[in-house]
Amino acid sequence: MFNNGDIANSKKLKKPHGRLSFFSADISAYLIIMVMRSKKRQFLRLMTLVSFLCASITYLLFSRDDNALSTLNLNPHLGRKDEGDLYSLVQVVSQKAKFKDRRKNIIIVAHGRSGSTITGDMFNHHPSVFYLYEPLQTVQRISRRKNLTYGTLMTDVLTNILRCNFSKTVTEDIKFFYHESNNLRASYALGSPPLCPYEITDEKWDPKLCYPFTGDLLRNVCKNNYKVTVLKILISRIAGKSIKTILAACSPSDIDCQVIFLIRDPRAVIMSSRSVNFFRDPASDESRNYLRSFSYELCSQTEENLRFVKNLPHFWRKRIMIQRYEDFAVNPLKAMSRLYEFSGLPVLERLKLWLLQRTNPSGFEEARKECVGSHPALCTVDDSKEAINRWRWKVPFVDIDIVEHYCKHVMGMMGYTLIDRSFALMHNISIPLFSENFEAEGWLVD
Repeated sequence: MFNNGDIANSKKLKKPHGRLSFFSADISAYLIIMVMRSKKRQFLRLMTLVSFLCASITYLLFSRDDNALSTLNLNPHLGRKDEGDLYSLVQVVSQKAKFKDRRKNIIIVAHGRSGSTITGDMFNHHPSVFYLYEPLQTVQRISRRKNLTYGTLMTDVLTNILRCNFSKTVTEDIKFFYHESNNLRASYALGSPPLCPYEITDEKWDPKLCYPFTGDLLRNVCKNNYKVTVLKILISRIAGKSIKTILAACSPSDIDCQVIFLIRDPRAVIMSSRSVNFFRDPASDESRNYLRSFSYELCSQTEENLRFVKNLPHFWRKRIMIQRYEDFAVNPLKAMSRLYEFSGLPVLERLKLWLLQRTNPSGFEEARKECVGSHPALCTVDDSKEAINRWRWKVPFVDIDIVEHYCKHVMGMMGYTLIDRSFALMHNISIPLFSENFEAEGWLVD
């Protein structure tokens, strides 16, 4: 119902060797699977394996595309393990031969209050990026209005957006919520040429001057005017609260996805979440049950997602990046360069200046004008170095003790130092509470 029918067709290979290697790989895969079911045909097994290897070498010699995604096995109902693993290996070769020059998609995944808004904004300001702020809000609204199953709708909408396909319902929602220049969630791509005659930052910009939004128009602009699509998504809105669900939307072989997993010290995340009313403990509740529940859910979800990433195959782990908020806050420009490099984007001088104006106190006066009248969760202007430690002098000691009780395991994975009821350590901000290196970064592939 929400597919607009304009599914991107795979580009046909121009060279005959690509088709031959693709065909040979599939034939070899079939023969291997058939032969492995027999315990006696040793010689035929050997010859089949040789045939498969020749097909693979043929492809590797001629193919220039080393950025293809392997199909992630998200289906628990498979046959024998050896046959399933072998067929997955064949799919890697087959898909690399079949699909070339696929569009790059970057999905920013984070808990709220982890730096996702400013990270998304970095991409929103880049002229090569088609950026959408929290498209799962669109899914939530449609799901409630149409009484549709959220998880299925989420995967369908995301998969189509990653293909630059926009149904009428999705297009109308995007226009209504993300197309006003004074909206901090506005997409620069949606409010700039060729969709509008002026840049969204231009004083002459007026939504009445923009062309009527249609799914076909958005699709053409997304495909032809921007190299990269970037989506910002909060874990609380993901079905199952798992990155696995996001990768399921990326699993079609014509879609190339990379994931930026943002993580921040849970003590800072949880206290900041309470300050903007994501949750609140009633004054009468001395046990702080809401704080306990929020801490448990946030840290267990983070830990489960980290362990999922750790156990992914090599070809998925190399497409996932973990970015700690603290590393960004200490050196925003270095983090920007790292994020852009991961996404295949150049670092522009004007974007360096833009970032410094939002993270350095000397640039606040002009930048803060954008935040007037907005929810604090949407404002990205802050002293980044001060933000690292702000919770240490604002939060009751007993609250930190509760958070550390529920979050100590994931804090260890991410290199965060426990206060462990040390009043002196908590208030001595000259001592950083995060290490330079951390366990989880060793799980990924450079």
